[in-house]
Amino acid sequence: MADTDTGVSISAVEQQASRYRRLIARFALVVLAIYVATCAFFYFRQDKMTFPAPATYPRATPLDSGVPFEDLRIPVNESQQIHAWWIPAAAPSASADKVLLVFHGNGYVLDQSVRLEMIPLHSLGANLLMIDYRGYGTSSAVTPTEKRVNEDARAAFNYLTNVRKVPSRNIILFGRSIGTGPATELAKEDPDAGGLILISPFTSTVDIAKTIWYLRIFPLTLLSHNRFDNLLKIGAVHVPVFIAVGSEDRLTPPAMAESLFRRANEPKRLYVSPGADHNNIMEVGVAGLAKQITAFIQTIH
Repeated sequence: MADTDTGVSISAVEQQASRYRRLIARFALVVLAIYVATCAFFYFRQDKMTFPAPATYPRATPLDSGVPFEDLRIPVNESQQIHAWWIPAAAPSASADKVLLVFHGNGYVLDQSVRLEMIPLHSLGANLLMIDYRGYGTSSAVTPTEKRVNEDARAAFNYLTNVRKVPSRNIILFGRSIGTGPATELAKEDPDAGGLILISPFTSTVDIAKTIWYLRIFPLTLLSHNRFDNLLKIGAVHVPVFIAVGSEDRLTPPAMAESLFRRANEPKRLYVSPGADHNNIMEVGVAGLAKQITAFIQTIH
């Protein structure tokens, strides 16, 4: 009788263990499926995630702030174009022959930049060419990608040199946040450009994603096709470089700007704007930032 009880007991234990193994296997399959699905979501949705262009926004132009401008449509290819503003220098100055080619951040359009960027940039004394990437504002309605944004940047640069007849040496590439990507790419491609200004820059979009701890379990480098690897490119830039970051920036922290600065070639400058964060660097302490940018522009001949 004892032997029979033992046999029944061993069989029950084995059955229970088998059930646990099946449950563990099912759980592992569910976790794997969720992991693969998340990777697929990130891969196929990253264009929208990288470029969250606002669908609605208050309409505005530089004239709303009393600044004269020309409204432009610059062709990128035979069927697509970018919307741009040409804003002449306010008055004769040491920088009046220079042009800042401005690439804005990923969360707003030209209309919104009247408040965010245009006014402080106009005060610098240089001419401005400000563009909306395709997929933003009234530029052609296609989904932005790194490749397309770089194409938009080249179209704007070519407009300045071919249509406006601005010498490359008088064009200063200005990028803010995601705009530091196309600005750095253009500076790498054209060593005759006047200079490169990076505001709130990042080393790469992959590095930004890695600052979010729960994303580190994913193969971000393999999944990303919008990398904007500024750190890789900056060493191939041979124009004067100015880098600025807010001391309180948590999205593209000062450590990223410092890494870019160390890798950049001379001449170069780094400015940490006291008290500013990623979104308000053109507002908080902007007088100090403008002074630094003006001094940088005046060194470019």
